[in-house]
Amino acid sequence: MEEFIDGRFFDWVDDAARKIKSFRGENITIVHHNDADGICSGAILSKLCEYLGFSPKLICIEKVHPAIVEKIHEKVDGVIMYTDLGGLAAKMIDKINAGRSYVFIIDHHPAKPIKSDYVFVLDPELGGISGDMFISAATLNYIFFRRITEEAKKYAYIAVIGAVGDYHDRSGGVLGFDRFALQEAINEGQVKIKLEQYMERYYINFFDEFAGVVAKYLTDLGACGYEMEYYRDAVRILFEGFDEKTLKKARELDKLREEKFHAEIERLKSEGFDEGEYTQWFHVGDRFSPLGVKSVGEFCQLIKDMMFVDGSKYLIGFQNMPKIIPDIGEIDWNAVKMSGRAPTQLERMILRGVAPGLDVLVPEASGAVDGFADATHKIAAACVIERGKEEEFVEEFERIVAKSMKNRKLEEQ
Repeated sequence: MEEFIDGRFFDWVDDAARKIKSFRGENITIVHHNDADGICSGAILSKLCEYLGFSPKLICIEKVHPAIVEKIHEKVDGVIMYTDLGGLAAKMIDKINAGRSYVFIIDHHPAKPIKSDYVFVLDPELGGISGDMFISAATLNYIFFRRITEEAKKYAYIAVIGAVGDYHDRSGGVLGFDRFALQEAINEGQVKIKLEQYMERYYINFFDEFAGVVAKYLTDLGACGYEMEYYRDAVRILFEGFDEKTLKKARELDKLREEKFHAEIERLKSEGFDEGEYTQWFHVGDRFSPLGVKSVGEFCQLIKDMMFVDGSKYLIGFQNMPKIIPDIGEIDWNAVKMSGRAPTQLERMILRGVAPGLDVLVPEASGAVDGFADATHKIAAACVIERGKEEEFVEEFERIVAKSMKNRKLEEQ
């Protein structure tokens, strides 16, 4: 694996491995995201914990937020492991934790470093490795497991599913560390590569299906079926395979999502977006319920390149957050989830450095309205803000983009 990067990243991985192996007799709680990559991450991490002799408890969440973190740290003790989220939230988690538990954050999104005796951050972004393209959270957890034991090879196919679920194959195939996990899965006889035009597709032998299809079912169960707690089924099937009952759930959710998304597309075509100089935005309110709030991001991803969307403007969607959070309980808040996407035309500008990325814009804009952002990428990002501050958020977002674009023009002169 060392061929991919210098030793610093692996020093971090090995340090984390030594720490986790040193805990004995502790309870371990795994807090994971509810999309395909997060579900695959939680699944791989659970097998690592079982290998080390622990019986982990899994908690699935849609977003990291102080109110949710407080509930988690009140409910559980021992070791707490956040995965596929938390990279930007380390200082907040450390403050709320207040030395009660040892905390591992295993994330591939942009992160902030922290000096703490109780919170350890394992994030390749801190070492200059892009979590957007080269390493999914599932692959990161696979590598973490792999540095401890070759037993991890049994689960290489799960890392492949997670990477595809996070669109890391969008350039034609997975790259970097994701490619390493893919090659190990191929060597273990778990995956075959099939070419369709210029795109690689990864056939998962265990499921007798392509990784993209499996990832879609996982997201259906974990994101669309979040309020029904179907993410538990999603983790289980990664080891047991699909059964008819679970497939029926996923297909029903997929149909429900299609119906709600179609109705929202028709509404937007008829009524249009609210627009600024750099943004186009909309609010679904509770229209996507009972689908989880990951749905507004999935919807943005679906429509971002449709004809009625302006390819030069950031696409922003809002969805009301429920007060009851599975595995957590009732949260005393009045919040909305914001999801942002970059249409392909704008995405190219962002990747060329001509326009600012959502990984910068969303944390800054949400912070200006006392919101909270985590798990951000350059071309896709999300945050949670107080309901009623949506227009204020957009105004701040517009202001930050304008300032950034002005600075870029000055630098070119």
